Amino acid sequence: MNAAILLAAGQGERMLESVPDKILAEVAGSTLFSRSLLAFREAAVAHLWVITYRDERQCDQLGAEVDKIAPDGVEIILQKGGEERRHSVQNALARIPPEAEIIFVHDCARPMIRPESLTELLSEAREGGGAVLAYPVRDTLKRAQISEGSPPSARETVERTNLWAVETPQVFRTSLLVEGMNRARAEDIAVTDETSAVELLGQPVTLLDPGYPNPKITTPADLAYVEFLLNGKMT
Repeated sequence: MNAAILLAAGQGERMLESVPDKILAEVAGSTLFSRSLLAFREAAVAHLWVITYRDERQCDQLGAEVDKIAPDGVEIILQKGGEERRHSVQNALARIPPEAEIIFVHDCARPMIRPESLTELLSEAREGGGAVLAYPVRDTLKRAQISEGSPPSARETVERTNLWAVETPQVFRTSLLVEGMNRARAEDIAVTDETSAVELLGQPVTLLDPGYPNPKITTPADLAYVEFLLNGKMT
């Protein structure tokens, strides 16, 4: 059995109140949340979906979406999320039985995920223990000097060779993910993603470039960009 943790409990503070809930915002005729569900349904890579929610109102809304999309044979658990992503993941992990072989963690604010990527990630995680969607950094990177009352200024250029930007899904053998998250919690390390937790164990995680845009919705401009992509103007 495999499981998927579908993160939907984020506050979306950088949306500047442009939408009531970014996860449930409609883009090109469907919500961001439903697009992630559809990819997991088509790929059929997980038999248990644990969906994290923010509050009871959102829980009801997410549940209605799930009822329309989840296929027969997939168990659904709605689990209250936490203050930060790592807390939501820990809450979800507590609901997943130990016999689960592989766990997917996906941020539902990334609606462009494709079924074929899920299948490839599953294969890589089974073989090597962990895999994540990512892409090599192509922009010039600057470390900024921050002074109160002044705009940031460029301090130095950061060498970008071998730097990758990490996305989701992030996929691991269950034992590795649980041990990594427990290590981070025991050592009070505020990991921002699950790959960081697994790295604490000295475990390499395979990086897979999806070859297509997989942006995260954090600002109103991101919504417009994803709508542009989904309308078929870019593949």
